[in-house]
Amino acid sequence: DQASARLAGWFQSQGLSAGDRIACMLPRTPALLIAVVATWRIGAVYQPLFTAFGPDAVDYRLGRADTKLVITDHANRYKFDGLTQCPPVLALGGATSEHSEDLDWQAALEHAAMTDKPPRLRADQPFLQMFTSGTVGKPKGVAVPLAGMTAFALYMELAIDLREDDRFWNMADPGWAYGLYYAIAGPLLLGVTTHFCEAG
Repeated sequence: DQASARLAGWFQSQGLSAGDRIACMLPRTPALLIAVVATWRIGAVYQPLFTAFGPDAVDYRLGRADTKLVITDHANRYKFDGLTQCPPVLALGGATSEHSEDLDWQAALEHAAMTDKPPRLRADQPFLQMFTSGTVGKPKGVAVPLAGMTAFALYMELAIDLREDDRFWNMADPGWAYGLYYAIAGPLLLGVTTHFCEAG
């Protein structure tokens, strides 16, 4: 909560606001969860990027979503080189000699916390910017509205039978819909502990 409030404050200092797409390519770590929650805190739209994507897949999605910021780590940073358009990059570990313009994640987490209340959005406004898998044809952009949260909560409660004292581990990668909906959004809606594990 505290870290996401500080990151949200940094987002605002960069001119990011409700409706902006913020993309993230990170493994299943606390930083990923902080990025997701901070994005939602300012009313922005979270855009997942699967860590196995190559530059072509990244380029296609960033261009079509009009993404305003990318968050990634040094292991995945090269996938954003040479794109037709790339927004500013907030890098875990900060700038390097190869990427001297990158913004520093740690500095962002030391920013003054967002103090105003998160914006009130309509049910039809998006909070996720997804893309279909592209199994048939090119991937298609899908903006998921806030109204979808009702279905996420009902699925967790009625299909998964998730309870308040459970510790939930969804093994699906949050770079795709199922992992993002039901490893992050769903458990948070119910106030249940969600477990991330990046170990192979």
